[in-house]
Amino acid sequence: MRVLLLFALLVSVPAAGRPANADDPALLPPDGFQKIWRKSEKTRIFTSSDLYGYIDGGAEIFLEFGFEQLTVQPYASPNPSTPTRLPAREIQVEIYRMKDPVAATGIYLMNCGTETPAPAFPERHTRNEFQLLFKKDRHYVIINNVDGDKTIQPDVIEFARHIASRLPGEKAMKADQILPKAGLDTTSVRLIRGPYALQSVFTLGEGDILQLGRQITAVAGNYRDANGKHTLILADYPDEQAARRTFQHVLDNLDSYLKVESRNDRRLVFRDSSGEYGTVSIMGVRMTIQLHLAKPPR
Repeated sequence: MRVLLLFALLVSVPAAGRPANADDPALLPPDGFQKIWRKSEKTRIFTSSDLYGYIDGGAEIFLEFGFEQLTVQPYASPNPSTPTRLPAREIQVEIYRMKDPVAATGIYLMNCGTETPAPAFPERHTRNEFQLLFKKDRHYVIINNVDGDKTIQPDVIEFARHIASRLPGEKAMKADQILPKAGLDTTSVRLIRGPYALQSVFTLGEGDILQLGRQITAVAGNYRDANGKHTLILADYPDEQAARRTFQHVLDNLDSYLKVESRNDRRLVFRDSSGEYGTVSIMGVRMTIQLHLAKPPR
C-alpha cells in the first residue's frame, strides 16, 4: 500500500530574487566548455505561454507549482573513436526557473524518484545513465546525457557544477521543518500546490478540492507508525473562515466513489472503493485528512 502524509501550509516566504546573472542563459556553460563542448544549436527560451510547445502533456504540473522560464541548450563534442565523423556525443541542458524555492523543490521531488546521488556533486540531486537532475534555490535543472554515454558522465557533473556555482545558495524552507519525523520515509516526501499533484496521491474530488490555489503548498511523505500504514493530510489556511469554507467545499464535492459513513459540521468519515476508511476534519485554521485507514476511526 502506498502511504503518504500530505501537509498543506500557506507559503509565507516571498519569491526569491533573480540570480546575480538575471538572464538565465548566462548560467549556461560557455561555448568550448571543457575545451570540447560546443553549443550545437541556438539557445531556446520558453515562457508559460509556450511551455506546452516543449513539454508535451507535462506542462500543467510546472504551471501549477509556479513556472517562469525554461532555457534549453544542446551541446556536442567529437566522439574520440570517430573524431571526424558523426555521431558526436551530446549533452542537453534544461534550466527551469520557478516562482520560488518551494516550487523548484516540488518539481524536483515529482521527478527524482529514489535519489541516487553522485558523491562529487554536493547539491541535492539524483542521476542515472541518461540524466542528472538537481535543484538549487528556485531553479530546477536537468543535464541530459542524450545517448547514455558512460564516458561523458564526468562531463555531465561538470556541467551541473558550472550552473550550480552561479545560482544563489539554498535557504531553509518552512515545508522542510514541519513534517513529523517519527515513522516518516524521507524518500517519499512530496510537495503539492494544486489538483494535478494531489491526484497522484489521492482523488478526493474534481478540481482544486483542497482550494490550494497554487499558493498553499502541500508536503507529502510515507508514514508507518502505531496506526500502521496510513495517509495524513494537514492543511493550514490563512484563517479559520478559509478552513471552514474549504471543509464545506470538500463535503459538497467529494468524489462519488467515496461512501459517506458519518458527517457533522467539523468531521466527515468515509470509506473508499477498496474498503479503507478516511476522515476529513477541521480545528481552527487546520484541516486534517486521514486516508487508507484499515479500521473505522475512533
